[in-house]
Amino acid sequence: MNAIHTIITGVGVFAAGFANAGAWSAGAPDATVEAPTGEALDKRSRRRASRLTRALSDVVAEAAAQAGADLSVVPTVFGSALGEADTMIGLLDTMWREKAALSPTSFAMSVHNAASGLISIAAGNRGFTTSLAADYDTPGTALLEAVGLALADDLPVVVACADEAAPRDLVPDAERFELLAVALVLARPGSPAAANALATMRGPVFEAPTIVGAPARDELARNPQIGLLDVVDAVLRGRSGVVRLDRGRGRGLAVELGAP
Repeated sequence: MNAIHTIITGVGVFAAGFANAGAWSAGAPDATVEAPTGEALDKRSRRRASRLTRALSDVVAEAAAQAGADLSVVPTVFGSALGEADTMIGLLDTMWREKAALSPTSFAMSVHNAASGLISIAAGNRGFTTSLAADYDTPGTALLEAVGLALADDLPVVVACADEAAPRDLVPDAERFELLAVALVLARPGSPAAANALATMRGPVFEAPTIVGAPARDELARNPQIGLLDVVDAVLRGRSGVVRLDRGRGRGLAVELGAP
């Protein structure tokens, strides 16, 4: 199946033990890295931000810095299967079990595009942003959206996907997963933004994978965004081939990576 190529110019990763993509690539987890910092957010936004939003902020800032992308102007695509589920369930408990008044701030931070809003505000970005959810197909859906935006003009596009540790009231224990956030910066071939190429990317497409997913502990491997981490892992290791974006739990979207 033919598909248009884009260029990957930046990557970002956050997971427990791994503060950034470099730490992930080194393969040596740091037990002191437990929570994302959200340092790219202004102080007011950081106080309001959930762990999920802070993690997304960290990986967006990391990927954009590597790509040399200006976060005040670039389009951004955010993906999350569950979104701010922990905040939402807390609000429902307050409403129905405690019969108490809801916090307006918590309510504002419970919506699916909370991270998109806070990160855009912190960066002063008035450009396009969107938030998507497609269960285990979230990485593939987010990349499809980002590829279209990247091909539309010379600006790079930041795509970031994350899910927080699954709430116990929502996900069975055997299926629970831990926090993972991953970001890529995509650019149109031949555009000025493509100068700092890390790899070429074809797709998303429906093709059989040729690259096995990165080794990861079970709780991390069950996160709906693990396929995007597999892409970043392959890029960091200079591997070429087809990477599946859902580890068998979605429709089978994949991308083909090549040398820059």
